[in-house]
Amino acid sequence: MKLFFLLFLFAVASCSLAPKNQPRGADHYFLTEVKPVLQEQCLRCHDGKMPPPALNLTSKAAAFKTNARGQQYIVPGKPERSLMVTAVQRMGTHPKLMPRAEGSLTDMQIGMLREWIEDGAYWPEGESGNLHSKSSSEHP
Repeated sequence: MKLFFLLFLFAVASCSLAPKNQPRGADHYFLTEVKPVLQEQCLRCHDGKMPPPALNLTSKAAAFKTNARGQQYIVPGKPERSLMVTAVQRMGTHPKLMPRAEGSLTDMQIGMLREWIEDGAYWPEGESGNLHSKSSSEHP
């Protein structure tokens, strides 16, 4: 009986630590997997300096906007309808395949972005959700 009670308390405590409406681990996944790729591979061009309809990845509010043709760059739960995925896969009908640099994202990075969008495209609010351009070994 004591063991059951302790397990119950642990379960209640674990649930109360995660913010509401956030899938467990989504914050960690965004910060450790998604954000670094976006900052190192995408933000160099998608930093909000290009006029619309260019994608702006500096914040959640900017990234989830709909373009002038009513299309979304990121459609939570639907990577196949997300222009971001179409562009980085370098397939389909997207007119501007990304990134424009000689190299493209790795299959692992593309898969990670697809999985992130498929799982709801969680993007934290506030400073932790703001992106800042970072250099990488491929793009100094």
